[in-house]
Amino acid sequence: MQIAVFGAGSIGCYLGGCLAARGATVHFIGRPKVKEAIERRGLTLTDWQGRKDQVFIDDINFYTSPEGLYAADIIFVTVKGTGTQEAATSIKQHAKKSALIVSFQNGIRNGQLLKDSLPGRDVLTGMVPFNVINDNNSHFHCGTEGKLCLETLHGKEKCVADTLTKAGFSVELKDDMTEIQWGKLLLNLNNSINALAGIPLLDELQDRNYRRVLAGSISEALAVMAAEGITPQRLGKLVPTLIPKVLNLPTWLFQIVARAMLTIDPKAKSSMQEDLTLGRMTEVDLLNGEIILLAQKHGMQVPINEKITALIKDAEKAANGSPKITGKSLWDAVSAQKSALP
Repeated sequence: MQIAVFGAGSIGCYLGGCLAARGATVHFIGRPKVKEAIERRGLTLTDWQGRKDQVFIDDINFYTSPEGLYAADIIFVTVKGTGTQEAATSIKQHAKKSALIVSFQNGIRNGQLLKDSLPGRDVLTGMVPFNVINDNNSHFHCGTEGKLCLETLHGKEKCVADTLTKAGFSVELKDDMTEIQWGKLLLNLNNSINALAGIPLLDELQDRNYRRVLAGSISEALAVMAAEGITPQRLGKLVPTLIPKVLNLPTWLFQIVARAMLTIDPKAKSSMQEDLTLGRMTEVDLLNGEIILLAQKHGMQVPINEKITALIKDAEKAANGSPKITGKSLWDAVSAQKSALP
């Protein structure tokens, strides 16, 4: 069985690298600079629990074009959501029709977009809960905990789940991924705040001002989800509706509660912060933007998510990396918006 990773960035290289380290044949498809780094140094995969896997140069198949799709029996799509349609076109042109396609992407639309764009093909929606740090394009470090989730499809998901399990991943199978995706989106609302802060996730969450902004963003999201009839599923030990209350706790108490619920590596940062650093377009429209769209549908106001989205777009245009907005400044900016902040 051969596997292609379409979108060999942080998540793609980590998933594919861990599979290759355990003997799977993996074809990576990504950017030239990542190919150059990996072909010079190989792949190193580590995590917060002590994993250390190495894939040597001779065992790596890396492509900068879709030709790496030809032989694949399983295709993991890990491109940014902004590139999903282009990825679907490449799969249609270059992959065999029997290949099983798995979307391991942020947001709630990518799996369905692939299904709609690739009629007659087997497409599964998946979810990656953890954060991966890219160190010089050849060392990828998983900095947070969580189980992969995978949609069921008449038993066809089992070969994917077995392959991932053999590589050391925990996998949960789900008949319906909708509530899982919305639960993940709630947590991903911190991606934009972390990108604006420009500091590690752990440092950001020690600042109550950043947490208050995140609490407000999540509260708006929960309100519009309720209006839509969506009940987001929890991905960790905390019920989604309680997240804003926990975030608003005094820092000393938050540290105690958070320590019992979530492990975060001190080096972990959001992928959106990495996008700003590298001058790439972010996925803000697929995260905070989804909350804005739902609010518009129901005639509701979500000024915190609108402000955060506007600040990210300003940072994209400036192309100077993270604006490194302090917690106090960010709180002041969103407090000026008309919203019932928690």
